[in-house]
Amino acid sequence: MVLANHTPLPLSYRAELVRPLLANLRAGECCSVIGVGGTGKSNLTRFLQRQDVQQAYWNDELTWVVGIDSNGLIFDELKPEYVAAALMIDRVINEAENRNHSSEFLTWAYDLRNRLDANPGSHLALRSLQDMCRRLCEKEHLQLVFLFDQFDDLWQKLDARFFLSLRSIRDQFKYQVVYLVMTRDRLQRMRPDTSEVESFWELFSSHTFGLKPYTEKDAMVMLERLAARAQANLEGTADEMVELSGGHSGLLRAIFWASYDAEHKSLSPTALLRIAAISEECRKIWIALSPEEQALCRIIAGGSPLHAPDQEVLDELLLKGLVHHDQSSFTLFSPVFATYVRRKIEGNISGIVVDIPLRQVRLDGQPLQQSLTPLEFKLIEYLALHAGMVCKREDLMQALYSEDSLDRNDQRLDAILARLRRALGESAQNSRYLITHRGGGIQLVQGGVVQPVS
Repeated sequence: MVLANHTPLPLSYRAELVRPLLANLRAGECCSVIGVGGTGKSNLTRFLQRQDVQQAYWNDELTWVVGIDSNGLIFDELKPEYVAAALMIDRVINEAENRNHSSEFLTWAYDLRNRLDANPGSHLALRSLQDMCRRLCEKEHLQLVFLFDQFDDLWQKLDARFFLSLRSIRDQFKYQVVYLVMTRDRLQRMRPDTSEVESFWELFSSHTFGLKPYTEKDAMVMLERLAARAQANLEGTADEMVELSGGHSGLLRAIFWASYDAEHKSLSPTALLRIAAISEECRKIWIALSPEEQALCRIIAGGSPLHAPDQEVLDELLLKGLVHHDQSSFTLFSPVFATYVRRKIEGNISGIVVDIPLRQVRLDGQPLQQSLTPLEFKLIEYLALHAGMVCKREDLMQALYSEDSLDRNDQRLDAILARLRRALGESAQNSRYLITHRGGGIQLVQGGVVQPVS
C-alpha cells in the first residue's frame, strides 16, 4: 500500500494514549507526557492540534489546543519570561485565526499584542496572557489547553516566578486553563529548585503518561508513509523492521532508510549498529535515561535475572515502554537497542563492577546485597579503577587515609579488606576476585568501573 506524502495520520493514531490523555484534558486535568529522545513527541503534538482529531474525541469546538513549540523561542536581548509569555499570546491568536473566530476578538487581541510589542516586559506579558484567558474562558466559555512541546529547555531555563504565574492563571480559571507538557523526564527531576516550583509541577503528578514506542499497527502506518516518500516497496521486510526497532519512531525511521541503502542490506542488530544514524538513535535513548535506569537496562540486556530491583526505576522504564514484562521475565523493547546496551557492558557483566555515578557495586551483574561503608567503597573503587594491576599497600593506604601519617604495616587496610571480602562472599583462603600478593599488594583480577556516560 502506497500513501500520498500529504496523507494525514489516521484518527486511530496512538489511540491507546490519546484516548485517556484527551479525556483527562477535557476534564480540566493538567497532564505530562514523558518520552525518550526520538520517540515521536513532536508528531503527537501536531496530531493533537488537529481540529478533526479534537472533533472526533470531543465532538464539539469548546476546547482549543494551543501548541507552544519551545524551539520557536528566540530570546535575543529580551527576558526569556517575556518571550515565553508573548509566544503563548501569539499562539492563541494563531489558533483563533485558524478557527475563523470572531473579528471582535481578533481586533481586541491584535491591539493587546501591539501594546505589548511597544512595551516589552515580563509582568505586562503575563498580565496580558491572563487578560486573554479571561476573555476566552469567562466571556466566551472556552477551555484553553496549552500544549508545550520540547518543554525541557523552557522548564530548565526560565525563572521560577514564570511558572508560579502560570499556576496562578490556572488557579484563577480552574479547569478552563489546562497545561500539557512533553518532556524526557518528570519535571521534579529536571530542576535543582524543585521546592520553589512545586506548586507548578504538582499539577502533573497525578496524570503522567508514558510515550511508548508505536504499536505494531501504528508502526506499519509510519513505514507505509516512509515507503511513499521513498517511492519504495516494503518487499516483506516491514515486520522485521518493526521487530528490530521495537516500534521506536527514530529507530524505525533510521532502519527503514538503512535497509534501502544499497550498501546496507543486512538487518541483523550487529550490522545495523555499524550505521551511524542507527547508533545515534540508540545513543539518544541512552543519554535520556537516568544513571539508575541505565544500570537496570545493563542488567536486563545482560540476561541476568532481576533480584529485588528498584521498583520506582523499573516502573519508569515500563512507563516509557523501554522494558517489556512477560510473566516473570523482563526484556528491552528492541533487539537493536539491547545489542547497543550490551556493548556498554561488554567485558564488565562478570566480576566486580563499581558504578561510580550510582556509587553502587555489582557482583556478576547484580547489585551487592550488603551495603559497604565509605572506606570499603573507596577501597573497591580504587581497585576497580586499577583492575588487573597489583596495587601496592602504600598506594591503597594513601587513597584511604590521605591526610594521615601512613605505615606500610598499618593493620587498618587488612581489616577493611577482610570486611570487603565477606561482602563479596569470599575469603583470603578462597578468593575469587581479590588476590593478595605477598610483598606486592592487592589485585582485582576481574572487574572495572562504570563512568558517567555521555
